Amino acid sequence: MKYIITENRINELVSKYLDSTDWWSWDEGDGEFNVTDGYEGKTKFRFRIVSSSTVPDLSFDTIYINDSVVTQIMNLFGMESNDAAKSIINWFNEKYNKNLTIEDFEWMDQYDDDDTVYQDEDEH
Repeated sequence: MKYIITENRINELVSKYLDSTDWWSWDEGDGEFNVTDGYEGKTKFRFRIVSSSTVPDLSFDTIYINDSVVTQIMNLFGMESNDAAKSIINWFNEKYNKNLTIEDFEWMDQYDDDDTVYQDEDEH
């Protein structure tokens, strides 16, 4: 059986799913913050205020999303990556009182994770 689900309904389902995670936010004092999945979990979102490199006193709100979150939403809800990111941003806006769009979205650098473990060159 095939179902047609509206964009609003899929956003609602994604929001309910994301709300079921124990999210923790850190460093909210300066307007920028990270969001982890649990108290000592991995960073899944970074909210940053990025200054323009060409226009003085101009800044942009940016959301960095860990690709594992987008992949998880894609797999669970059968969505394309752009649609999954839009749904995640919609949820993020509601949860953290922001007004971000897909144009404010960047992929989180895979090496920019608080949980990265470095080994000495001599270790195997």
